[in-house]
Amino acid sequence: MQHKRQVAVIAGLMLITACSDGPRKVAGPPSCAAIPGVAAGPTAAVVPLGSPYDAAFDAASREFGIPSGILRAIGFVETRWQMVAGVPEFEGHPATSGVMALGGIRLDEAARLTGLAAGRVRDEPESNIRAAAALLRHHATALGISGEDAAWTPAIAAFSGIALPEGREAYAREVSAVLAGRRSQPSVSASAFAVDDPCATPPPPPTTDHLGALWRTSPNFNQRMAGDGGRVQMVIIHSCEGSYIGCWSWLANRESQVSAHYVVREDGAEVTQLVREWARAWHIGAIYDSTLNAASAGHLHGVQSNHFTIGVEHAGYASQVAWPAAQLDASARLVCGAAKRWGIPRNRVYIVAHGQLQPWNRTDPGPHWPWDDYLARIDQHCA
Repeated sequence: MQHKRQVAVIAGLMLITACSDGPRKVAGPPSCAAIPGVAAGPTAAVVPLGSPYDAAFDAASREFGIPSGILRAIGFVETRWQMVAGVPEFEGHPATSGVMALGGIRLDEAARLTGLAAGRVRDEPESNIRAAAALLRHHATALGISGEDAAWTPAIAAFSGIALPEGREAYAREVSAVLAGRRSQPSVSASAFAVDDPCATPPPPPTTDHLGALWRTSPNFNQRMAGDGGRVQMVIIHSCEGSYIGCWSWLANRESQVSAHYVVREDGAEVTQLVREWARAWHIGAIYDSTLNAASAGHLHGVQSNHFTIGVEHAGYASQVAWPAAQLDASARLVCGAAKRWGIPRNRVYIVAHGQLQPWNRTDPGPHWPWDDYLARIDQHCA
C-alpha cells in the first residue's frame, strides 16, 4: 500500500510540463573547419537514499499528513539537507535558515502555524522541518489537497514562495525529480551552440555566451559605461544564499531589481545565463575600492563595480562547510571561458569574492570557498 501511495505521489508531481539580445561582441573562428557541437554537461546528481534528518521528516510526515518523501525532497532541493544559517545576498530577499531554508514572512508564518518561537524554527533542525511541514500542509489545505494519494504539485509550488510562475513550476518539477531519486537533467537548449561560432546553423535568439548555458532572461540590466571603466575586467564570485531555482527566479523577476550574468546549480549539471556578458548586470552594490583588493586595478578606483565585472552566482550558502566538486568544476569552466573572451587574468585579484569588495554587508561566497582548488580548476580548463 505504501508503495502504491509513493507511485501515486510521484505520478501526480510528474504532471508538470517539463534580455533583450544585443550585438555579438566576440569574434568568431576564422573558418568553418571545426564547428563546436553541444558540450556534454555534467550528469545530474543522484540523491542519497537517506538524510541525516530522516527521523524528523518522518515525525513531521505523521503529524501533518504529508508523504515523508516529499518533505525529504524539498529539504534536498533547498539545502541538500544542510542546516544553514543564511545571510542577505539580494536586496528585498530575506535570508533563509535551517534544513528547509525558511526566512522572512515564510518563517514567521511557519512559526505561527506550529506555535514555535521564530528563533527555534531558525536554529533547531527538528523545529525547522516541523514548521516547514506545517506551512506545506497550510498550502495544501487552502488548495483542497488532502490524503497521501493527492497530487501535491500545486501545494509544493505554493510552498516555494517563488513569485515567478515559471520558477514555481521548475521548483515543483525539481522536487518531483528528487523524489524519484535524481536531480533533473537539463534538456539540450538551442543556446548550447557557442555564440562565437558563425558557421553553425544559428539557434533562435537570444543565444548565450557560455556553451551549454540555459537562457532565462532578466530585465534587470543596462549598458556598461563608456571607456575603460566599462570594459569587462573582473569576475565576481557570489553565493545565492538559497537554492538554484529560487536564485534564478528572483534574478529574472523585474520586481527584484537585481540580476547576475550566471547562476550555477548545486550539482553543476545546469548553468543559467540571465544577462549577456557585454551588458551591465546588477549584482554588486559597491563602488570599487582598490584598497580592498591588494591595491590592484587602481584605474578602476571609484567606478561602480557592475560596470566592469561579470557576476557568477552559485546555488548554496556562505555558511556551508563545503562546496560540491561538480559545481566548482562547472563554474571553473564557465569562468575560464569568460576569462578567455575578455582577457581577464586568472588570479585572486581579477576573480574575486563579493564579500571582499563589499565587506560591510556581504560575506559570500564564505570562508569555505576553496580558492586554491577553484583557481587550479580554471587553469586546467584553460590549458
